[in-house]
Amino acid sequence: MTILATSRRVLSTGHLRVQPRNAVCQARWESKAVEGVKTVRDAALLSMRKNKQDETSDRQTVRPSVQPVTRAAQSTQSQVDKIAGLSEAEETKLDNMREAQSEIRDVLDSVLRQFSAPIRYAFAYGSGVYKQAGYGASKPMVDLIFGVSHPDHWHALNIAQHRNHYSFMGTLGANAVSFVQDRMGAGVYYNPFIEIEGVVIKYGVVSMGTLSSDLLNWDSLYLAGRMHKPTLTLRRDPLMRISKQVNLTHAVRAALLMLPKNFTTDELFTCIASLSFAGDIRMRIGGENPHKVQNIVEAQMPLFKSRYSSIIEGLPNLEYIGQDLLQQNMAPQARAAMLRKMPNNFYDRLLKQGRKAGIRLPPGFGAERVNTERLVVVDNISQIATKAVESIVAWPALTQSLKGVLSSGLTKSVSYMYAKNLKYRNN
Repeated sequence: MTILATSRRVLSTGHLRVQPRNAVCQARWESKAVEGVKTVRDAALLSMRKNKQDETSDRQTVRPSVQPVTRAAQSTQSQVDKIAGLSEAEETKLDNMREAQSEIRDVLDSVLRQFSAPIRYAFAYGSGVYKQAGYGASKPMVDLIFGVSHPDHWHALNIAQHRNHYSFMGTLGANAVSFVQDRMGAGVYYNPFIEIEGVVIKYGVVSMGTLSSDLLNWDSLYLAGRMHKPTLTLRRDPLMRISKQVNLTHAVRAALLMLPKNFTTDELFTCIASLSFAGDIRMRIGGENPHKVQNIVEAQMPLFKSRYSSIIEGLPNLEYIGQDLLQQNMAPQARAAMLRKMPNNFYDRLLKQGRKAGIRLPPGFGAERVNTERLVVVDNISQIATKAVESIVAWPALTQSLKGVLSSGLTKSVSYMYAKNLKYRNN
């Protein structure tokens, strides 16, 4: 079965069934998956590993692929394509944003063509691509992520072509660079303040295994959290199509644990956008704008609605009850079933925080249903879930920032932090 065929099958059915022979086999299989997802089949199995426990109480999260539309069904298809919760003004704004995206993509495509080393997947994110409220007309640095198959080989080729992109680490060679990339922080190696084709960029290199594992398992939420917010895809990959959808669904479910029964779309997307900043030391020491989350959501609301529309419509425990007003099913069984579909890393951190809060949660695979049902009914589940996310984010965010001194050099690192601090103080 080819990667493309497997991708289509998973997207059309919502899951791919594999029955572990016993609990020991399942535990070994899931622990092995943490090392990196190698194929689309692994990605699909990871994302849907718990769905078989609740098949009777849940609908598919991944929307079925759309079949070719006949002339007679065009009017119906037009209604399906209409994004739920989007006002006419927001539709106009979204159209303008997409036109701007097309222009930016053309520019960044020319930037990517300057790299001879093979880039398997790439996306742009941040204020250099999408405007944020509260900022002036200055052109910020564009943030890019390159997903590559073999980081050591990629850096060897890139150092030979662009030695000036690297700090003193380039002198030590590709093996040293890839060692720092993989063993420190969140598995990303950044080169900032690089000017190509008149565009100042900061590009991060990550292995495809590390990236897909973070999206599916929330290992660090470093890249998965950035991809909760609008991003601009420059190079596509079938595996990423599935992993991105799973990651966004995880984000909605985590937000639902932190929100009341009724809430607005602004509250939902603010909660989602804040996940990657929870526990990030930069938010505490002035390395980031304290109003960054609100600025992102305010300026990019149509993009958020477009990004999450199919997921909101597909979740059985969430529905629109008015313009920009949502309601979730607060029944303990429904919330517990939702929690059991979250990444293992998040679930384990949630258990730890729950025990710290004094909730009796027995260990073991068989206790999962009991534990989830006990957790979702406590009054402070929102605070417990927030602390669980913080515990995932904190250490990788700290070590990744410290790694910047090695990957960027001391001068560039200080300049970068000063520029970010000055940017939000001036705005």
